[in-house]
Amino acid sequence: MNKDTVVSMWRERFGISEDVFEGFSFFRRGRMIWAFSLPEIPPFRCESIGMRVISMRESPWKPTTYALQLWGRHARKNVIDLNDEMARRFFAGESLELRAQVERGYVVVTHMGSVIGCGLYTPGKLISQLPRERRILDDQNAPEHHAQPGDTQQDGTE
Repeated sequence: MNKDTVVSMWRERFGISEDVFEGFSFFRRGRMIWAFSLPEIPPFRCESIGMRVISMRESPWKPTTYALQLWGRHARKNVIDLNDEMARRFFAGESLELRAQVERGYVVVTHMGSVIGCGLYTPGKLISQLPRERRILDDQNAPEHHAQPGDTQQDGTE
């Protein structure tokens, strides 16, 4: 994948300077773009290399949470900073009703200046794009505990 193309995608959407991507190369396989820190792909057969940074499955392209956690702190536009309560709800995977001065589409979501991950913004709504396995549920939203073999019941029996 042409590095200039990938860098311009990040610059146009998030205002991230080109120098942030110094030392990175990019590889496209199917609809995914991967970043790696070698000048070129090693001459061996591999399924993928590096870290997945962009999904091109849909239009517009979608940055991965990992990529935003790496480069999102350099974003100068399309950033939404959440307060404590909204951040808790975003971490749980909830959609939030809010108005922000950002463009429609994927945004960098932060809390107190630290990048949380990717959100999808439509006017008046922010949809969490955190992968399910990375979400944090509080005790009220946690699934009920189901007995497992070896668990001790309340009365001391198994």
